[in-house]
Amino acid sequence: MPETTIMCAKLRKELPALDENSPEGSQALKMALLLGGPDLQERVRKHVSADAWSLWKDRMMMVINEYRLDPTSDASNPILLEHMELFLFGDAPEIPNYKPPEK
Repeated sequence: MPETTIMCAKLRKELPALDENSPEGSQALKMALLLGGPDLQERVRKHVSADAWSLWKDRMMMVINEYRLDPTSDASNPILLEHMELFLFGDAPEIPNYKPPEK
């Protein structure tokens, strides 16, 4: 089966879409549904590439750590949703007090 490509909202070019049949793609769409409902899930399906989702996972870990979120708590969902939407579809804000690791 040929790979589906989409115009990625984050990376602004044609890239492979999330594969809903892969564990990674399935997990991505479940997370979008949990955080933002069916509308966000559909936006992620149609406009977020597998590459952009991989970048989001790294960013999400940074958000969880910097805000000291419990990812299993419903109270964390609005913060994660805000950062997810801004990262994938807009201009992601800087994380307060974040210091990148020194190289």
